[in-house]
Amino acid sequence: MDSELTADVNFTSRIKNFQESVNGIGELLKNAFEKDVYERLDIGDRVKYDLFLSYTLNSLFWLYLRTQGEDPAKHAVKSEIDRVRDYNTKAKQVQDRRTIMPRIDVAAAQRFIRSGLWQPNQSDNQNADINVEGAEGTGEEDNDTVPEHQ
Repeated sequence: MDSELTADVNFTSRIKNFQESVNGIGELLKNAFEKDVYERLDIGDRVKYDLFLSYTLNSLFWLYLRTQGEDPAKHAVKSEIDRVRDYNTKAKQVQDRRTIMPRIDVAAAQRFIRSGLWQPNQSDNQNADINVEGAEGTGEEDNDTVPEHQ
């Protein structure tokens, strides 16, 4: 059987690619576990980093189970990968809320409010006897008299 497998070019090339991929993943993980990398990250990047490592390690265990002939879909690693995916979705939602949050243009809001406020015309001033000029900047208005609208 071994001679058949070694003679199969497709099989041997896949095994070599798999071995190179495993070695490459090992190097990436070695770089990812450096202490100073994590300490330099802000809270948002730390969450992404933790989720990345959790998903990566669980996926590697998934692959290990596959190489051992086990069905990883029936193993507890499946629920762990789903849990990490759920947290990844939640982290993206939090990030989106922070970046897409609407901002208030204060100057535009002030113009909008100012233009929307009722301003009495000349005839209303005479009928109501309100001193609008004195009350504008102070916020004090004569609430006893109500101007009549025509």
